Amino acid sequence: MLLTLLLAFIAFLVGADELMLGPILEPIGLELGVKPERVTLFITTYSVALAIVAPLFGALSDKVGRRAIILPAIVVFGGASIATGLVTSFEWGLFARVITGIASAGMLPIAFAIAASSGEDALKRIGWVQAGLTLGMISSPAFGAFLTHLMSWRAAFVALGIATWVVALLLTVNHRAIPNDKAGEGTKISVKLWQIPGVVGALLTMCIGLGGGIGLFNLVGQHLRDTQALSVWFIGVLYALLGLVSVAGNLMMPKLATHFESGRQVMRASLVVCLIASSGLYWYQGTSLIPLYFLMTLWALAGGIGAPALQAYISELSPAHRGVLISLAMSMMHIGVASWSAVAGFAYSLGVAAMTLLAITLFSLAILCLRPVKGASI
Repeated sequence: MLLTLLLAFIAFLVGADELMLGPILEPIGLELGVKPERVTLFITTYSVALAIVAPLFGALSDKVGRRAIILPAIVVFGGASIATGLVTSFEWGLFARVITGIASAGMLPIAFAIAASSGEDALKRIGWVQAGLTLGMISSPAFGAFLTHLMSWRAAFVALGIATWVVALLLTVNHRAIPNDKAGEGTKISVKLWQIPGVVGALLTMCIGLGGGIGLFNLVGQHLRDTQALSVWFIGVLYALLGLVSVAGNLMMPKLATHFESGRQVMRASLVVCLIASSGLYWYQGTSLIPLYFLMTLWALAGGIGAPALQAYISELSPAHRGVLISLAMSMMHIGVASWSAVAGFAYSLGVAAMTLLAITLFSLAILCLRPVKGASI
């Protein structure tokens, strides 16, 4: 159980680091002498570094073992977070964020790979890791804003770094508990990944279904402001509550998965629910908030169930390539979030019909990508 909690906390730290910047862009910009909108580069450089490097670390972990990657990555992540809190210029801040992104590429995907190597407990651990990631994402904006108000934005990054080093210490002491699975001597690592049945569809689903879904979901707040005149603080609270619904979905997934043949079927069913909920939410033009609350809750719950189920499915497509496959999945998700968020922003400017059509298109394509593949074992 200790390993499960540590893996979940690793995911929490990565999720927190990724979204903590939202409410503290202005104080960072003021102190480093740049406009707040330029500070968003802290997020961009982090995400790009993670997306590029993650597959490399994943492939390496398949060869040398998970421990050799995740432990140094955690130490570097903590140091880079503390360094971010100590920088004296914007340029050094960007450099520190690049290092943080590179280190996180050796943390989150490897944590999922370790969770997936737990035999009968794999689904449960994957659910916990996903829950940690989700919880970090929804709680970090408030955490960052609180420490910034209390002390300084620098304190938020330093606290994150210190917490990461505590995890590194606990994992080092309990390093034998980490499954150090790697490919055996007779296993061919050089196999072309896209030739593994089911891989292409699963990775495309990470980009289109999960990444695209996040891009669509991020505009729900703006949609509610424009159509229902809700306040910013109310929408913030609503997002936090929906995040908790997603966490509940993460933890529900292992039990629900027992009623399906594989994570592929769980994710496919979740995508159907997401299609109905998202298109209904953007098309709805009534004044009552109750249907909107219901659709948002349904969307958040389905996404919370489907995301870890898809990770579990990907991890079982080829155990010998588990590290690189999960890392590629993370990269595809980040690419999807970045690209489909831009498309969703353009569609939103065209009106509700365009957003509804985009939601139907993205989730339909993702459902199609996850159709049964001949030769796939699951």
